[in-house]
Amino acid sequence: MNKYLKRLIPAANATSLVAALGHIIGIAIAGGIGLELAYIAVLTYFVAFIVAVSVGAVLLIMVGFFRLNLLSSLLLFLVAVQSVAVGLEMYFFEIGLADISWQYGFISVPVTLTAWYFSVYHIWKQGDE
Repeated sequence: MNKYLKRLIPAANATSLVAALGHIIGIAIAGGIGLELAYIAVLTYFVAFIVAVSVGAVLLIMVGFFRLNLLSSLLLFLVAVQSVAVGLEMYFFEIGLADISWQYGFISVPVTLTAWYFSVYHIWKQGDE
């Protein structure tokens, strides 16, 4: 299980960078430009990093404890990250389930794949599984 937690910070960093990039791309497509994008990117990175470390630690412990294979761990990551993204959007923007924006789904899928790749898949690829 320790091998999974060693991948936590590198995976959280990569995940946060992808989240920030996805967020500013979505805003740029909607017409946002300038210094606003830089502020949003920095804020998104830090929020995503905190979430990625805390949620990532739980996910990696679960993967290690239950000895999940690649497909099972990917499905766990997809469900967990989508749930966290939807939950955070509902909390921060005080909206209901019917008001969930598709942009967060657009951002959370690459974020999920990045988190999984830099943690679980990286360990499997190195032959440490």
